[in-house]
Amino acid sequence: MTPAERVRAVYHWQTPDYVPFTIYETKVKGRPYEQEMMDLDICCIRRIESFRIVQGGDVTVQTEEKDLPGGRRSVHKTVHTPFGDLTKTEEYDAITAWTREYSFKDESDYAKLFYLYDHQSAVPCYDKLLADRQEDEKNGAILVRTHLPHEPVSDLLGYIMGPENYCYEWMDHREEVTELIERMRRVYRQTYLITASDPFEIVNQGGNPTPEIIGRDGYRSFYMREYADAYEVIHPAGKLLGTHLDACNGPIMDLIAEARLDYIEAYDPVMSPGVAEATRIFGDKLLSLHFPSAWQTHDEKQIARDTIGLIEAAKDPRRLIIGITEDAPMDRYVPIVRGIMTGIREYGRLR
Repeated sequence: MTPAERVRAVYHWQTPDYVPFTIYETKVKGRPYEQEMMDLDICCIRRIESFRIVQGGDVTVQTEEKDLPGGRRSVHKTVHTPFGDLTKTEEYDAITAWTREYSFKDESDYAKLFYLYDHQSAVPCYDKLLADRQEDEKNGAILVRTHLPHEPVSDLLGYIMGPENYCYEWMDHREEVTELIERMRRVYRQTYLITASDPFEIVNQGGNPTPEIIGRDGYRSFYMREYADAYEVIHPAGKLLGTHLDACNGPIMDLIAEARLDYIEAYDPVMSPGVAEATRIFGDKLLSLHFPSAWQTHDEKQIARDTIGLIEAAKDPRRLIIGITEDAPMDRYVPIVRGIMTGIREYGRLR
């Protein structure tokens, strides 16, 4: 089987020849080690959107970029609205990004954000998907999946307010926060039908709920309802819906099991309960692992043993994918993946 066929088999309740390995294409393509990685018989996941968000109203955006020492780049963005400006600063290097300044500063920014989301809409952009569809059909090492927006709370935590501001605002201005969430939902929900009509069968929705901040009630109210709403649109179109859960999921394991999801992506069995516990609790949900970052400094032989342990622990290894979904040290990608593939070859045969 090709690497992509193995992954599709797991998603469709079929038995591949080996436990699949996946990695995001962006962590391989164009890197110095690309050919060496592809020679290891891996499947690259290409993540795309079949929609775009159009900003209407009296809004303009000004962007300033500058080079920084060490090959980094700073991007400062100013969004002009009738209610004032929003500013954000991000810093980038070859593999990651840092938010140096969040858009939301204080309660005066609610009116600006309300205006932005009230004048946004989602529109299809199917025309640019043709090349991805063709490659998905012919390339045995590439699997394309589309994705929906993050859940609104994840965007507030990660991109708009930041965790500290979000916590203060949740305590001090909860009505405004919940109103902002509802206005964001109006826009995000427009993407469900667009994505349901695209040519790809696997759909990811947001993730990274940070239960230490939002709590169990927050996960029920602001994550599970988004999955349920998307599922009602995505599933009748013959697509599978999953989410990215790479952090500490211990407090919400039972809620994840209840959520309207077909698969869990990026599950880290060091940050969260181990594979045996996860596969027991999650039942029929496909479990796609992030090979734990804490183990990525191990030598190749130990990584192979670690991989065998993950496969041994699974309740049903036919419902298991092992992968890398977070950044690893640049000089470690090849030995890490080589060790994982050795473990899969030694113990991951399924038929």
